[in-house]
Amino acid sequence: MRIVHVAQFLGIGGLEKIVYHLALEQQKRGHTVDIYIYDHERTWVDFFRKSGLNVITPELKKPGYDFSLLKRMDHDFQGYDVIHSHDLNPLMYLGPLRLWKKLTFKKWGKLIHTTHGLDHIDNYPRGKLYQQIFSRFADKMIGVSEKIGLFYTRDIGLAAKKVAVIQNGISTYEGEITPEMRAEKKAWLAARHGLDITRPIILSLSRVVPLKDQKFLIEALKKRPFYQLIVAGPPSEQAYYDELKKMEDQNIKMVGSQELVADYNMGSDMYVSASTHEGIPVAVLEAMAVETPCLVSKIPGHMTLLKYGDYVELFKLHDQDDFLNKFDEMFARIYQTQKNAQKARGLVEDHYSVKTMVNNYFKEYEA
Repeated sequence: MRIVHVAQFLGIGGLEKIVYHLALEQQKRGHTVDIYIYDHERTWVDFFRKSGLNVITPELKKPGYDFSLLKRMDHDFQGYDVIHSHDLNPLMYLGPLRLWKKLTFKKWGKLIHTTHGLDHIDNYPRGKLYQQIFSRFADKMIGVSEKIGLFYTRDIGLAAKKVAVIQNGISTYEGEITPEMRAEKKAWLAARHGLDITRPIILSLSRVVPLKDQKFLIEALKKRPFYQLIVAGPPSEQAYYDELKKMEDQNIKMVGSQELVADYNMGSDMYVSASTHEGIPVAVLEAMAVETPCLVSKIPGHMTLLKYGDYVELFKLHDQDDFLNKFDEMFARIYQTQKNAQKARGLVEDHYSVKTMVNNYFKEYEA
C-alpha cells in the first residue's frame, strides 16, 4: 500500500509525534510511506529523515489560500492508495481535490483525515465554518478522542458511519525500569540544567503556548521552593515564551525543545500539565509509559486517561489551591504514587500503544 501523510507543519509537538510513530510502524510493516510538509515550520524534518522516513518538502505555501498549492497537490498525490491528512489546513486543499476526483470519476487515493484537537474551533472565528464545509469531502473523519468524534456527529452533523475515534498511541519502553535507572537519568538531568539532585525535579513538556498554561505551573511551584521545575518545549508564541523566561530562577528552568523525551520523563519525579485543551495527550502518555507520576488538569482529554484505571491524578482547571493540595498529597504518599505510576505504564501498553493505533487505522484504510 502507498500511503502519504500530509501536514502543514513539522515542528516538535504531539501531532508530529503521532505522524512519526504512525509512519514508522506502517513502513516497518512493508508499506511505502511518505510525509508531505508544505509550510515554513520544518524543525523536525531532519530528525524524521535520519529515522529512515521520506519527507517531501515542496515549495512553501503562499499566504492565504494558495491555489498553486492546490494544483501542486493534484499532481503530487497521484498513485497513492491512502492520502492521510492531519488537522484542518491540509483538509482545506485535499477535500476539494477529493470531491473533484469523485465528480469527474478520476482515480485518486482514499482521503482519511485525523483531527488531533479542537483549539482552532475555539480560537478562530471561521474554524467551525471551515470544518462544516471541508469535513464532508473526506472519505473518513477520525478524531483522537470521544469529544472530537461527538463534535463531528453532533455539531457538524456528519453521519456516524463517516466518523471514527482512534486514540493516539505511543512507542512504549520495552525493558524493566529500575530505581537505579531512574536515579542515573535524574543525575544526568540535574547536571544538564544545573539542578540539585537531592531535591525533586518536576517536568512539564509540551509546546510553550497559553493553551498549555505553563504560566500557571510556574506561579504555583514558586510557592513550593523545595521543588524544581523544568519547562521543556518549543515556543509557539514568542511573546508568551519571553514572559515565562523572565520568571526563571534557580528552581525554574525554561529549556526549549528537547528530543530525549523518555530520558527527561524518566529523570523527573513528577510530570505536570495545566493544559486547557487536549485530544489524547501524547506528552502525558509518554510520561506514564516510563512510570513517571502525573498530575494534570481536569479536562476531557486528560479525563480519558482514567477510562482504564485511576492512576493519574487530576486537579481542577485554573485552581492553584487544588493543584498544590494534590501535589503535596502525592509527595506525602510517595510510595502509593509510585505504585500508581507503575500501573499506569501497563495501561499505556495495553490501550495506547503504537501497534494498537496503527491496527485501528488500517481498518479504516481498508474499509
